[in-house]
Amino acid sequence: MNDVLRSHEEAAKKNQEEIRRLAELNQALSAKVDLHPQAIREKEVTIQLLQDENATLQLEIGKIDERMKDLERENGQLLQRWLKKMNEEAEKMNEANQFYESALEVHAKALEFQSGVVIVDKEFTPMNNVPKSITFPEAGTGTIRTRGKDFGPVIIPTAVIKKITPHDGEIHSIASSYDGSMFATGSADKTIKIFDSTTGQVKQTLSGSIQSIMHVSFNNTNEMVAGASNDNAARLWHLKTGRIRLTLTGHVGKVYSARFNGDSTKVITGSHDRTIKVWDLQKGYCIRTIFSFSSCNDVVPLDYEGTTLVSGHLDNNLRFWDVRSGKDIKELTGIHLGQITSVSVSPDGAKVLTNSRDNTLKIVDLRTYDVEQTLHSDGYKTGANWARACFSPDGRYVAAGSLDGTIFYWNIQKSKLEKTTKDHIAPICGVSWSPRGGQLFSADKDRTVCIWTGGLR
Repeated sequence: MNDVLRSHEEAAKKNQEEIRRLAELNQALSAKVDLHPQAIREKEVTIQLLQDENATLQLEIGKIDERMKDLERENGQLLQRWLKKMNEEAEKMNEANQFYESALEVHAKALEFQSGVVIVDKEFTPMNNVPKSITFPEAGTGTIRTRGKDFGPVIIPTAVIKKITPHDGEIHSIASSYDGSMFATGSADKTIKIFDSTTGQVKQTLSGSIQSIMHVSFNNTNEMVAGASNDNAARLWHLKTGRIRLTLTGHVGKVYSARFNGDSTKVITGSHDRTIKVWDLQKGYCIRTIFSFSSCNDVVPLDYEGTTLVSGHLDNNLRFWDVRSGKDIKELTGIHLGQITSVSVSPDGAKVLTNSRDNTLKIVDLRTYDVEQTLHSDGYKTGANWARACFSPDGRYVAAGSLDGTIFYWNIQKSKLEKTTKDHIAPICGVSWSPRGGQLFSADKDRTVCIWTGGLR
C-alpha cells in the first residue's frame, strides 16, 4: 500500500513540474503573441512609407519624362538653328572664297597684262598625261566614260586566280585603277597598299594616316591615290614618290569617302560630321562645305567637273547636290529601310546604284529620280556599314559582296540574279570591277583579297 502511495506521489510531483514548465512556456508564448501586433503595426507603417515613397518617385519619373521630352524638343530646335547658322557661315565662307579667287584672277590677269607672262602652277598639273583612249574606266565615278580599244569584253569573273592576305588589320576598302593595271586596298592597319592586278604582288605601301583607312580611290591619270581616314582627314599620295601630296583637314568626324573629280583638280569628301567638303587641290584648301542632316557614308561626283554630287546617308536617304550653290537638288527618302553603305554611278552616267543595310540594292534613274530596279536575293546580306557594290564596265551587271563571303552578280538588263560565286569565308567589305572587263577585285573583313577572272582557275 505504501509503495502504491509513493508512486502516486512521484507521478503527482512530475505532473506538477510538467504543469509548471507548460505554464512558463505558455507565458513566454503569450509574451510573443503580445509583441506581434506591435510588429504588425510597425510593418504597416513601413509599408505605408514605402508606398508614399513609391508614389513620390512615380511623380518624379513623370516629371523627368516630361523634362526629357522638352529637352529633346529643345535639342531638335537647337540642332536646326545650329545647322542654319553653320549653313549661313558656310555661305559667307564660300562667298569670301569666291571673292578671294576672283581677286586672285583679276590680279593674275593684271600681272599677265603688264608683264606679258602667263602665270601657271608648276607644282601641280592636274591633266598631265591623261590617256586619250579612256575617259573614265572605273565604274561608279559619276561621268560618262568610253572604254579603250585594248580592253577586252566584259565577262563575269567566277574563278579566283590569286588570294592574298596583305594587311595586318581589317580591310575596309578596295578600288581598281582607271587603266586596270593596279588596284588599292585601305585597312585598319593605317596603310594603303597598291597591287599589280595581274600578279597580285604589292607594288607600294602608302603610310602616314593616323587611324584606319576607310576608303581609297585613284585619280583619272593613276598618278595619285586618295584615302579617307578615321582621324577626320583625307590624304593624297603621289604614286611615283610614295609620299603624301596633301593632307585635307577640316572635318570634325570620321571621313568615310574621298574621290577625285574628272580632271583631278578637286577632291570631294564625305564625313560622319554631316558635311560634304569640296577641296581645291591647286589651292590646297576647302572651297565649299555642304551641310546635311545626316552622316555621309559615301559621295560621288555626277559630272566631269564635279559640280553636281550624289551622296548616301546614315538616315537611309539619297541626296543630290549643286556644288556651286551648296544647295540640295533632290532628296530621295524612303527608298531604303537601312542606312546606305555605298553609291555608284553607271558608266553612261544615267543611273545611280545604292547598297544598303536593308540587304537590297536600288538603281535610280537620274532623269526622273525614280527607283528603276530593286536588286535582292535570298542569300544576300550586306556585310558592313561601308560595304561597296559596283557596276560592270559596260553597265550591264551589278556586283556586290555578302555577309557570308558570297559575291552576287545581277543582270540589270534582265532584272535577275545572273550568278553567285564564293571563295571568301568572312563578310565582304567591297568589290571593284576592273575596266578591262574580265577581272574583279574583292576584299573581306578577315584581311583576305581575291583576284577573280572569267577564265578557269
